[in-house]
Amino acid sequence: MNILNTQKAIAFPFKELEQIYDAIVVGAGPAGLAGAIYLSRANMEVLILEAEKPGGRLHDAKLIENYPGFPSISGPELAEKMIKQAESAGAKMFYPARAIRFDLSSDPKLIWTRDRGYRARAVLLTIGVQRKRLEIRGARELLGMGVSYCPVCDGTLFRAQDVALIGEDEETISDGLYLSELVNKIHFIPSTSSPHYKPQSLEQLLSRGNVQLWRNFEATEIIGLPVVERLKIRDLKSKDEQTLNVKGVFISGEKTPVTQMLAVAGVKTDTLGCIMTDEQMHTNIPNVYAAGDATCGRKYQIAVSVGQAVTAALNIIKRRPETAKK
Repeated sequence: MNILNTQKAIAFPFKELEQIYDAIVVGAGPAGLAGAIYLSRANMEVLILEAEKPGGRLHDAKLIENYPGFPSISGPELAEKMIKQAESAGAKMFYPARAIRFDLSSDPKLIWTRDRGYRARAVLLTIGVQRKRLEIRGARELLGMGVSYCPVCDGTLFRAQDVALIGEDEETISDGLYLSELVNKIHFIPSTSSPHYKPQSLEQLLSRGNVQLWRNFEATEIIGLPVVERLKIRDLKSKDEQTLNVKGVFISGEKTPVTQMLAVAGVKTDTLGCIMTDEQMHTNIPNVYAAGDATCGRKYQIAVSVGQAVTAALNIIKRRPETAKK
């Protein structure tokens, strides 16, 4: 069944439509900002719609040390530089402006927020993911000071040290395999009695020899000042607590693309909800592209998201209609 042909007709509730933009970028994280910079520099009329705060999850990163050109920079600093560059290039940005419905089969494309409708000849989707947060004492306070949601990004900071790994799916196992090559010891805490990884995957991780499984335990508190020093864990059955001496706490897995409304609009996603694209970051719908975390590519790296968005932007520029701004 073709979803595009089964949607009910949409009654547009607003008296006036916005101008027709050459491109609308949905999301102002690293991917969205990078795409907007390239599109605007190509003399296109570009609008960025951001649901919350421009910069996205860059604001969660206290220190970034693997983005080319910046040996060490905070996430908010990098976000500010990218935002200023996009605006200087001519991109217009509205926030908070959460997209709540799409008609991507039309020409021009239609995107609705709660109070306005927007039109564009091309759309770049950079809507990111929803990440499972560890809601225990110390998790937020020590984020970037030993607490990390990206083992691949920060693992090298903990060479030859003891760390904890919290998660319950196949991605957690993959992160554990990576960390096991770097750290002295991994305390692996699934935090559930029914994890979602395969038994053979767990066996592969435990075979590394420096991984201790805390089966049927959950993390309860991260302790340290100003950096992580210890992790409290609790037996799910007896409720007995123990304290682990660790220098890092990695929270892994459970990253869910925010793509349900896009699937309704006809955007093809895989079984995990990741937006499917070709090598040019083109979705299954003409003139609709996607980049960044919502495509689930390469471990949620800033540089990868930026590269994907640049690829998408260059293709939008190449294929822009003759009626677009010259």
